Amino acid sequence: MLGSSSTTSADAVRPGVAVREDYRHDIQGIRAISALLIAIYHIWINKVSGGVDVFFVISGFLMTGVLIRQIQQFDRIQPLLFWGNLIKRIAPGACTVLLVTLAAGYFIVPEPLWNQLIQETLFSALNLENLELMNRSVDYLNRELPPSPVQQFWALSTQVQFYALLAPLLMLALWIGRRCGAAARTAVLLALGLTAAFSLLYSVLETAREPVSTYFNPAARVWEFFAGGLLALLLPRIRLQGALRNLFGLLGLATLLLFGLLAPQGSQFPGSIALIPVAAAVMLIVAGSGAEPSIASRWLASRHLAGLGRISFGVYLWHWPLLAFALEYLGSTRLDVPQGLLVIVLAILLAMATHRFVEEPIRNHRYATRRVWVPYVIGLLLLSPVLASAATWKYYIRDVVAEERNSNARLASPEDFAPAEVQVHAGQLSEANLITAKVILPASYQGNCHQQITRPEVVYCAYGDTSSSITVALVGGSHATQWLPALERIGKAYGLKVLNITKKECPFGATEGSHPSCAEWNSRLIDTLAELRPQVVITNSTTTTHPKIREYVPPAYVQQWRRLEQLGIPVIGIRDNPSLGFDPATCVARHRDNLLACSKPRSKSLAERDPSLEHLGELGNLHLVDMSAFLCTAEQCLTVTHDFLMYRDGHHLNPRYVLALSGRLHEQLALAIPEVFRR
Repeated sequence: MLGSSSTTSADAVRPGVAVREDYRHDIQGIRAISALLIAIYHIWINKVSGGVDVFFVISGFLMTGVLIRQIQQFDRIQPLLFWGNLIKRIAPGACTVLLVTLAAGYFIVPEPLWNQLIQETLFSALNLENLELMNRSVDYLNRELPPSPVQQFWALSTQVQFYALLAPLLMLALWIGRRCGAAARTAVLLALGLTAAFSLLYSVLETAREPVSTYFNPAARVWEFFAGGLLALLLPRIRLQGALRNLFGLLGLATLLLFGLLAPQGSQFPGSIALIPVAAAVMLIVAGSGAEPSIASRWLASRHLAGLGRISFGVYLWHWPLLAFALEYLGSTRLDVPQGLLVIVLAILLAMATHRFVEEPIRNHRYATRRVWVPYVIGLLLLSPVLASAATWKYYIRDVVAEERNSNARLASPEDFAPAEVQVHAGQLSEANLITAKVILPASYQGNCHQQITRPEVVYCAYGDTSSSITVALVGGSHATQWLPALERIGKAYGLKVLNITKKECPFGATEGSHPSCAEWNSRLIDTLAELRPQVVITNSTTTTHPKIREYVPPAYVQQWRRLEQLGIPVIGIRDNPSLGFDPATCVARHRDNLLACSKPRSKSLAERDPSLEHLGELGNLHLVDMSAFLCTAEQCLTVTHDFLMYRDGHHLNPRYVLALSGRLHEQLALAIPEVFRR
C-alpha cells in the first residue's frame, strides 16, 4: 500500500501468508524519499513531485509479489485473506488520521468549509475520495473551494479501488498461469500489458481533455499499478551486470530526485509525463534485485531511510492536514522554511507514534491472526467512530440548513433597504449564516431547472405566481439565476410567473471560453423565447468574470438583445456584481473583527460607468438595472453590510442577501417597465 510495509517477518508465520526470503529494504528507502518529496513539493514548491506515481508502481509490484508467493506456496488463491491483511495495514493508521483531522477541523476550519470537510471525510473513510474530487472538479460551484485537510486520501482511495476491483482478476490470472503452463503465463503477461497500454492511452487522452478530473481518475492510473505488477512477473527473468545495474540505480535515483524540479510548470498529470517517475521507480526496483545490490540500492537500504520508509504511509497521511491547519492558523498561503520543516518533523513524529501505538499493536495482536474474518471486524470497529462523528456533525449542519431556509422564507425585504455601508465587525452575523453560505442555493439548482454545462437543450421551470398570464423570463448563466430568490418573491407578491431559463457557465450570449454547447443553447433559447413570448426577459447586462478586463459588455450579449428586439421582446439587463477573486464567506469567518480585509476596491471591481449604458440609444428594447449601490460604496466593494453576508463564493451573491434586496430590485424593475412590475 501507499507507504505501508510489504509482508513482514511477523506475517511469515501466519497461516496462509507466503514466507518472505528476499525482503527489500531498498524499496522502503524509495518510499521514504517519495513521501518526503511529496511533502516538500506540497509545502514549498507547489508542483507535482511524481512521488505518488512511484508509490503506485511500488504498490503494484509488492501486491503482485505477495500473490505470486501465495500461489507458489499454497497453490491456491485466498482473496479474503489478502484483503484482510490489507485492512490490518490500512485501517488503523488511516482511521486515526481521519478521526484526529475531523476533531481538529471543528476548531480550525472556518464554518463555511465545514460541510466540505465532513463530506470528504466520509468519502475518504469509504475509500471514495478520488471519485468525490473528480465530481467536485467538474462542479463549477465547488471548483473554488480550497483543498480539504483530507484531500490526500485520494491516493489511498485509488489504491484500495485497484485492490478491490482488479486484484481478484489478477489473482485468477496468476493462478491460471501457474496451473496451465508457459502458454498461459505468456497470455497473462500479454493481457496485463494490453490493459496497462489501454489505461496509459486513456490517461494521455483524458488528461489533455479534462486534466483536473483525470488527475483523480482511477482508470487513468491503472497502468501505473500494472507497470509494477508486470515488473514483479518479469523481474526473475531480468539479469543485469553490476555496472549496468549501478547505472540503472543512479539514473533512477537522479530521475526521482530531479523530476519535479525539471518538469515544466503546469504539466498535466498523469498523462504521458507520468512515464518519467514510473520509469524511475522501475529502474530503482530492477537495480535493487539480484544477489549484489547496486550503489543506489545500498544507500536506499540504509537503516535511517528504511526506517523512515516503514512509516512513510503515516508521513504521507499526516503531513497534509498539518500543512492545511498551519496555513489556516497562520492565515497564509505558503509556509517559510522553518514552518515547513516543523510540519515535516511533526508528520514524522506523528507517523512514528501512530505506527508504534496504533498500527503495530492492532496488526500483531493475537486475535488479529486467528480467523480470516477478524480483520474485517477490526476494520469496522476502527471505521465506526469516524463515520459516527462525521454523520453526527453532518446531521447538525442539516438542521442548521433547515432552520436557515425557514429564516430566509420569513426574511423581510423592505422597499427602503439601505445601500451598502462599511461594516467593520461581524458580531451580529450568525454562525448559521456562515455554515450555510455554500449550501443554500437558488431553487433552480434543484431538479432539472439549471441546465448542465455540456447539455445544449433548453430547460426551464416556473416560479412566483405560476398561474399568472404575465410571464417574466430570467435567462443566462449562474449570474442571472442568482437573482431568482428575489424574482420569485416579487412574482408571488405581484402576480408574475417567473420562468428560470438558465445554464451553468453560459450567459445569454456565448462568450469566449464558454463550452461549445453554450452557443447552441443560446441559439435554441431564442427559438424558445419566440414561442413563450414573455412580457420581459431579465438577464445580465455586463460581466465581471473576465480575468483581464474589469467589466464590459460582451458583443454576444448585444447580438442576443438585438434578436429579442426583432421579436418585440423587452430586455432588462442587470449590471453584474463584482467578482472578488477570493472566497468572502471564508474570509469573513477568519476576519470577524476586520471585515475591511474582506473587501475589494471598487476601482478594481467595476468600471467607473456602467458599460451597458452605451447601448441604450441603439437598442429600443433595452432597459437597465444597476444594483451596485447595494454591493459597493463609492470606494469599496463589500462582503458584509447591515449584518448580511453578501456573497456565497467569490462571484455569486448569497441568496439570503438577494432576498433582502427584493424590495429595492422590484423598485428598479418597476421604473424600467412599469406596465409589467407595477401591478
